[in-house]
Amino acid sequence: MRPTDGQAMEGLNILLVEDSQDDADLILLQLAEAGMDVTGCRVATEEATRSALAEEKWDAVIADFNLPRFGAASALAVIQEMGIDLPFIVVSGFIGEEAAVGILKAGAHDFVAKSHLARLGPAIEREMREAAARREHRRAARELVESRRQLRELSSHLQSVREDERAHIARELHDQLGQMLTALKMDVAWVRGRSASAGEVVLDKLGDMATLIDQTIDSVRRISSDLRPVMLDDLGLRAALEWLVGDFRKRNEDVCCEILLALDDRPLEGRLATAVFRLVQECLTNVSRHAQASEVNVFAGSRDDGILVVVADNGRGLPEEPPRHGGYGLLGMRERVEVLGGTFTINSIPGGGVTVEATLPLPAEGSAP
Repeated sequence: MRPTDGQAMEGLNILLVEDSQDDADLILLQLAEAGMDVTGCRVATEEATRSALAEEKWDAVIADFNLPRFGAASALAVIQEMGIDLPFIVVSGFIGEEAAVGILKAGAHDFVAKSHLARLGPAIEREMREAAARREHRRAARELVESRRQLRELSSHLQSVREDERAHIARELHDQLGQMLTALKMDVAWVRGRSASAGEVVLDKLGDMATLIDQTIDSVRRISSDLRPVMLDDLGLRAALEWLVGDFRKRNEDVCCEILLALDDRPLEGRLATAVFRLVQECLTNVSRHAQASEVNVFAGSRDDGILVVVADNGRGLPEEPPRHGGYGLLGMRERVEVLGGTFTINSIPGGGVTVEATLPLPAEGSAP
């Protein structure tokens, strides 16, 4: 347990790199007089230092600078090599300013002259607080990294679940509801064909019903394709991207949209194909809603190690200040790409358009789809 400011420090275990037992005893006595409950072990060789560091837990290291064979600089190098973060304080009777600065630059935390050992206790207290702060910082950093890893895994799982749900709903709409509407259309046509003797009002009503059914079938197909185009699973990425651009052209007749595909014949793993499709889809949606562009170019091509996707428009560019709310489409694209181990960049020139570029690696052989 470490004391707070103003409390005595108890139960400290100090490793002394010192060739003189008398000097070691003097240091321990000075710390005891400063109100510290201290135990210490003296070492004078590299082998003994390594053994002590490996076998026991220490609160601080105090090393004499002027030892003939194994001094403070050598001890510091051993500690750094072993990756141990301990308060490291150098003591010496005679040392030049240049040497003192050098050992501090090398990583020692403080220097105390043997003629001013009264500074040693406060120096240890200060350095132990700072060491505790460093440990806390590293712990927080590890937790942050772990939290981000878990969030990324959760995001990947949620995306997979959402895509599965979309695919299921799209199939149900396309196969079940679409077939029932088609059957209903045929029934209306059958009734209409056998209603020649019916009044004009009945025939008009049957005509209106047939028109409404056609509109409903078109809506079902559009909703199904928006959820997840069946052709992405049935015909592959190339056909799905061509359909996506064709649909964009129909909805945005004033925007010239060109597509260049340089995809080879390698079958793509499901998540990778979905990521490429969703990336292009989100980019085209942003162009349609926000860009005020007259041109947009879509490129998707195979590389030895994956897929390169580039979508560039000549619109007004991104706002200099990102919106306080929204903007989740760009975040979603970045997250989708980075979950798969890819890279994602956005280049925007005010009044000069936006270029989105993503590189998605091919999955390692044997990895889960």
